[in-house]
Amino acid sequence: MTDMLPLCFRVSSTPGLLLFALTLFPGSAASLLAQKTDTLIVRNGDVMTGEIKEFERGLVKFSTDAAGTVYVKWTRVLTAGTDKTFEISLEDGSTHFGSLAFGDEPRQVKVVIDRDTFVVATRQIVRMQRIKETFWKRLDGNIDLGVDFTQQNAKTDLNFSTELKYKKNLNNFSFDLSTSFSRQDNTDDISRLNTSFIYLREFGNRWFYSGVVAGAQNSQLSLEVRGSASALAGRFFVSSNKVILASGLGLGYGRERFTDQEANNLFQGLIMADFEFFSWGGLDTDLSSQLVVIPVINQSGRWRISFITSFKHEIVKDFYFKVGVNEQFDSQPPTDGTEKNDLSITSSFGWSF
Repeated sequence: MTDMLPLCFRVSSTPGLLLFALTLFPGSAASLLAQKTDTLIVRNGDVMTGEIKEFERGLVKFSTDAAGTVYVKWTRVLTAGTDKTFEISLEDGSTHFGSLAFGDEPRQVKVVIDRDTFVVATRQIVRMQRIKETFWKRLDGNIDLGVDFTQQNAKTDLNFSTELKYKKNLNNFSFDLSTSFSRQDNTDDISRLNTSFIYLREFGNRWFYSGVVAGAQNSQLSLEVRGSASALAGRFFVSSNKVILASGLGLGYGRERFTDQEANNLFQGLIMADFEFFSWGGLDTDLSSQLVVIPVINQSGRWRISFITSFKHEIVKDFYFKVGVNEQFDSQPPTDGTEKNDLSITSSFGWSF
């Protein structure tokens, strides 16, 4: 992907000349505002007019009449203007709901919130999400499907996962489900299922609190069913255009049943670390990892670990290839002879929407 994509028109110098021109020709400025167009001014003085769809992971999704939807590197943007309302996230972890106006100096932008305006360096903006009007427009997600077959031992592996995300202001909701099934001659079938519903609320200085309801089943660990509900608080230590790093602590209650065992109540702690790295360009690449350590408070010496990591690379727009590693560990499984850990590696193709 080149540094600059097709532009709508060109000016010969810096944003200051554009501001000067709008001052000399107020009719043109009024016309521009009447059309409610968004404007990006980039390093070499080029000006793009169109509509900012979103800014995430270092790229501005920008819709133009002449060139359709293009992606512009935010590092190339000197200043920007839009009269539409966005959720604007800054490098210091603060979040504001407002619009943008041109800065008085290059590499500055004004954040306009109702009647208040303040100036920040353009690069301090790390994310912008359009405040969408309807439920369906706020909904994002993806679907993954993988199939593997080995003829020699008639081994068949199937895996399916889906994730839905909904965001409204500082409230984040997500639902995910992943399941896999493995069959092979002369061995028992293996099935796994994990699902969770998460609510996360952001507040000042990158802090958040969250509620999690989760369920699991794993025949490899003789786990017939486990359900849990937890609450935790945490912080985003890094939230930039390329890296997200967060951790949190919490407490929860669960109930589980293993094969040939009575159901047990669980009072448990929760220690979580979440990491994501992404690179942007014509096609996106994501590397994400999550580590969860769960000490079981009412069963002395027992603790569980869940480690999930995945690598995802976009093949064509919105379609990607994914490789995932999932490790589950239980230091004291209640059933004698049960494996303490279960490692699975999956590959799949997916679609995001």
